[in-house]
Amino acid sequence: MRSLEDIDRDLAAAGEALSRAEGTPAEVYSRIVGYYRSVRNWNKGKREEYGERKLFRAPENFPARAASGALKKNTAVYAAAPESAVSRYPGGDGAEERIILFVRPACPACPGAKAAAGKLGIPVDLVNADTEDGMAEAVKRQVFSTPTAILLARDGRELGRALDAGSIGKLAAV
Repeated sequence: MRSLEDIDRDLAAAGEALSRAEGTPAEVYSRIVGYYRSVRNWNKGKREEYGERKLFRAPENFPARAASGALKKNTAVYAAAPESAVSRYPGGDGAEERIILFVRPACPACPGAKAAAGKLGIPVDLVNADTEDGMAEAVKRQVFSTPTAILLARDGRELGRALDAGSIGKLAAV
């Protein structure tokens, strides 16, 4: 049987060997201005931008299933894009569901998505993904692009997602 000192000595030796371990340099390719190119050949500014990129992993069920069912009547109130991170707009009469719609002021598809969400007749929470709070909510809910509409049940369960105005227009309570 080994003593505690022998085990400590072996662990110290393994730690020392690990600190001297070296790997083989890897060639990293990434998309830049429409095509893939080795990162080491990028200019200084693009390499700095590459270092600031965030890696997102899509969940296994992405894109999420779309909700099915009849469309609700157009009773929601629609207003212009909010300045704050989250703005609430009232919806239909006693609707149990609600939509969280992630938008950005510079998003060309977002105005159509807002209009489509407003026609569903349920409450719509607009989340400005350009704000710090909005981005935190997008990360929390695994939203990767704008517009993204998430249909939620009264208990907070996600019932479906839509990524454009056409899909949002078909998103209805399950």
